[in-house]
Amino acid sequence: MQEQNYTQVAQEYYRQRHTTPGWQSLVQVLFSGILASADDEDGRRFLTLMGGNLARQHALPASATLGELEDNINHILSRFDWGVVKIEATQQQLALVHIAWPVSPQGEDDELWRIALISLFEGLYAQWLQAQGGQPYVPLRWQESTPEGAFVFRYQNGL
Repeated sequence: MQEQNYTQVAQEYYRQRHTTPGWQSLVQVLFSGILASADDEDGRRFLTLMGGNLARQHALPASATLGELEDNINHILSRFDWGVVKIEATQQQLALVHIAWPVSPQGEDDELWRIALISLFEGLYAQWLQAQGGQPYVPLRWQESTPEGAFVFRYQNGL
């Protein structure tokens, strides 16, 4: 993955967006309930499944290029005010870098919030890539967060 500073992208995104009061608190309660009522792995799998279901409800149009795919994903993410994604490709993988994801309400359960969002985004991105012609045996997984806080997901055979 190429070295980039995503802080400027995140700052520009947050400058243009306004958080709607209430929705994040509701989602936080749901995330907390799901992750508290199931063991850690089951809760994450459930949220990943819900991300896939959300991707099917908000299907992407066919994309002929990676740039078009990035634009189509960002168009849907903008409807939810869920940040932006940058797609970086190499011969072996795609890296989807999710920048400016929604922050937890009043800083509550920040780690739980990140785990829940990562799980949800894994399902969302995996389903979208599969619908674009990706293979179900090629996994999409969160690998790391950048120093600026962006989530990095990798779509690569053999992960």
